[in-house]
Amino acid sequence: MYPVLFTAGGLTFYTYGLFVALAVAASFVYASVLARRAGLAAQDAADLVFLFFVTGVIGARLFYVVQNGADYVDEPLRAFRLQEGGLVYYGGFLTAAAAGALYGRLRGWPVLRWADVFAPVLALAHAIGRVGCFLNGCCYGRPAPDGWGVVYPGDDVTRVPVQLFESAALVVLSVYLVSRLRRDHGRDGRVFAGYLFFYALVRFSVEFMRGDQVTAGFLSVPQWTSLVLAAAGGYFLYRSGRRPGGMA
Repeated sequence: MYPVLFTAGGLTFYTYGLFVALAVAASFVYASVLARRAGLAAQDAADLVFLFFVTGVIGARLFYVVQNGADYVDEPLRAFRLQEGGLVYYGGFLTAAAAGALYGRLRGWPVLRWADVFAPVLALAHAIGRVGCFLNGCCYGRPAPDGWGVVYPGDDVTRVPVQLFESAALVVLSVYLVSRLRRDHGRDGRVFAGYLFFYALVRFSVEFMRGDQVTAGFLSVPQWTSLVLAAAGGYFLYRSGRRPGGMA
């Protein structure tokens, strides 16, 4: 774990913040390129990246604080300490998706086409962010079998590096989704549905290796959410695949 990048002039620069910045920078470039390929404006893509980042961080942090409210009763201002980590991905995703859909509707944009463009961008940005989680020590894994894995400072347990597993899966997913953009051209929303379906499967699976989640019944909250999103994405893929010219 390497949570602090360096200190200078009394200021502390955090590794997690660096990887968030890298994810945003990569999103600007990636989204602009893919938008041009889809016949959309690169400047509009940049505006959406900014919107998604702001609303996503707000939603992700809000969901985390609500889920862990007891940790903030004595120090409510800790809710603003993003350098500590503590972001719920699905909270950020749902908030940003709702904001993007509303903004797109108000601008008269093809919302589903934009969703397709941002699906691989989102997967790549999330992959970068998960590396930041690993270095920060948050979103950690369960105790590892047979002693393999990583040991964080202050913890005498060897843990599964689940953040890196999820990051690798997200890179593969991003590459796959880019390959689908051309093949699914003209069927707006299909690439985004693929993201929902496949990421939900990834997240559902890696949750079994997480060591910081609280279960709701016999599954964690992210797993229940993943089941809903996988069903929604799978249904859209099935229906769009049955249309003339679609995949069987």
